[in-house]
Amino acid sequence: MKKVAYKKDLLVKVEIGKVEIVEDFQKHLFLARPHGIVNPTLLKEDLNRARAFAKKCPDHWSYVTNTEDVRLVNPFNLLYLKEIKKLKKLKQIVIYAPGMINRLLIRMTFFIIKPDKIIKNRKHF
Repeated sequence: MKKVAYKKDLLVKVEIGKVEIVEDFQKHLFLARPHGIVNPTLLKEDLNRARAFAKKCPDHWSYVTNTEDVRLVNPFNLLYLKEIKKLKKLKQIVIYAPGMINRLLIRMTFFIIKPDKIIKNRKHF
């Protein structure tokens, strides 16, 4: 796997959030790993990269996000997952959410978007 994107958002010279994106065309896997506070700028970057990946990927692919380093999630951020769900050849959306609060927020928004899998245990991830 090769890390292809790294973006930081700065607010008054204080790091508030970043996202690492790994694209693996052999495994047909798009992995987004946000850190800190997830905000609309990071989500827009993630969505744009996922769109580009969907165009380049030759087969069905999986969108995976790891929320273990996220400090604050806005429930409306899951609207971006709704946009990802519309991408070509997407097989599944998998969210690794070891934190109980993140899992609770995800479950509370099932009426907007329901991920295919929510994983809470690292060994299953």
